[in-house]
Amino acid sequence: MKIAILIQPLHINYGGILQAFAVQKILKDMGHEVITLDIPCKDAESKISLYVRIKLFIATLLLFLLNRLKAQNIVWPYNTRKRNRKLINHSMRFFINRIIKLSPVIDTESNLKRYIKEKNVDVCVVGSDQVWRPMYSPNINWYFLNFLPDDANIKRIALSASFGTSDWEFSEELTDYLRPFAKKFDAISVREMSGVGLCQKYLDVTAIQLIDPTMMLTPNDYAELVNMDRHNTYSMQGSIFSYVLDETEEKQMLIDCVSGILQLSVQTLKIENNKYGPYASRKKALKHIPQPVSQWLRGFQETEFVVTDSFHGTVFSILHHRPFVVVANKTRGLARIETLLNIFDLEDRLIEETTTNCSKEWLLGGIQWDKVDVILKEKREIFKSFIDSTLNN
Repeated sequence: MKIAILIQPLHINYGGILQAFAVQKILKDMGHEVITLDIPCKDAESKISLYVRIKLFIATLLLFLLNRLKAQNIVWPYNTRKRNRKLINHSMRFFINRIIKLSPVIDTESNLKRYIKEKNVDVCVVGSDQVWRPMYSPNINWYFLNFLPDDANIKRIALSASFGTSDWEFSEELTDYLRPFAKKFDAISVREMSGVGLCQKYLDVTAIQLIDPTMMLTPNDYAELVNMDRHNTYSMQGSIFSYVLDETEEKQMLIDCVSGILQLSVQTLKIENNKYGPYASRKKALKHIPQPVSQWLRGFQETEFVVTDSFHGTVFSILHHRPFVVVANKTRGLARIETLLNIFDLEDRLIEETTTNCSKEWLLGGIQWDKVDVILKEKREIFKSFIDSTLNN
C-alpha cells in the first residue's frame, strides 16, 4: 500500500524527529511504500500588526545608529526571529533527510490535495505525537483529514495521536466542524488514556490507547542512527544525563542533589533556540545550534542516570533501561507522562522539582526492568495488531 503520514512539522524536537522515523520504519518494514508529508511550521510573524512592525523598525534603526548592530547582521525585527529560527532548525535538516523519506514541502491545502491524488495514496496515517493539539499543529483541520474528498477510497488511521493534555483545547465551533471528519476515520488510536475519553466525549468516536511508536523500535535500531553520525558526537560515559526542557532554579537544585548522591558529573543537553533577543544577529543565533539527534541518543545509551522533564526523555530512558526520574512539567501537560508511567508501573519516578530526599539505592535500583520488558512486549503486540487489522481489513 502507498501510505502518507501526517506529523507535526519537523524542527528542533528530538522526540518528534524520532517518532517520525519510527512510524515510517514500522510501516516500511511491513512492506508498504511510505512517505511523510513535509508540512512547514506556523508563520507566527505574519500575525504581527503593522503598528508593531513600524515600532520594531524604528527600534532597529536606532540600534544601528548607536552602533549596536552591524549592517550585515540586520534583518528587520519582525523577521529576525523567523530568520534565526529557520537557521537553527536547518541544522537538523541534514540528519532528518537521511533517516526520513519526505515529500516536497506542502504549505497549502490545494497542494496537499494535489499531492495525495497524484501519488495515488491508499492510506493516510495521522500521528504520532501531539498532532491533535491546536496550539501545535499548523492547520489542525488537516490532521483530521478534512482535505480528503468524501468519495476518496483512502483509509484514514490515527496512530497514537495525542491531544497533549487531558483538557479539551478546541473551541465549540471547531469541535462541531471536526467531529464529522473524526467519524470518517477507519480506526483511531491515541497515546494517552485521557485521549480515549476526549474522543468519546467531544468527537463521539471510539478510540484505543497505544504506546508511542518510538517504543516499537529497539535500542539497536537507534544505535544504528548513532553509529552513522558518531564522528559528530562525543562520549557521555559514566555521567548523569540532564535533559530538561523548561529550566528552573528548583530543577537545577534537584540535578545538583542527584549528582551529589550518586557522585557523578552531569552532562547537560539543552535546546536554547529561543534564548536570544528579537534583534539577534546571525552570529549570535548560530551559538544556539542544538546538539545533533545522535548526541541526544548517546545520552540514553551511555550515561548512568537520567533527569528529565520530557515525555520522550522518559520514553528513551525506559527503552534503554536507564535509571531515571522525570520532573513534573505541568506547563506542558502531565497526561502524556502519567499515562506512560502508569503503563509500566513506574508512577514513583515522577517527582516534584523540590524533591531532595532520594536515596542512592532507589535512584539506581528502584526499577524492575524484567517487569518493564514484559509489559513492553504486550504493548508492542497490541500496537502491531492494531496496524495489521486496520490495514488488512
